[in-house]
Amino acid sequence: QFLTELGVVPSIEGAVPLLCDNTGAIAQAKEPRSHQKSKHVLRRYHLIREIIERGDVEIQKVDGKENTADPFTKALGAKEFDKHK
Repeated sequence: QFLTELGVVPSIEGAVPLLCDNTGAIAQAKEPRSHQKSKHVLRRYHLIREIIERGDVEIQKVDGKENTADPFTKALGAKEFDKHK
C-alpha cells in the first residue's frame, strides 16, 4: 500500500510474495495463537499478521540454499560468494 501511494510501483496487484526460509517465523506470522517462544512479545508488535490478513503480503517458504537474501545475512565461503557475483 505504501509503495502504491508513492506511485513508485503503480502496477502492484494482489499479494506481494515474501520469501522466508525460517519455518518458525512463518508459523508465527500465519497463526494467531501464541507460541512457546513468543510469550514475551506483545501482540501489537505482530504487524505482519495484519498485513497478511489484509492480503498485501503472502509468505512463501523457500529453501535456505535458494534464498537470495542469505548473502546479506551471514558470512559466505568463497564458493558460495562466487555463485552470487
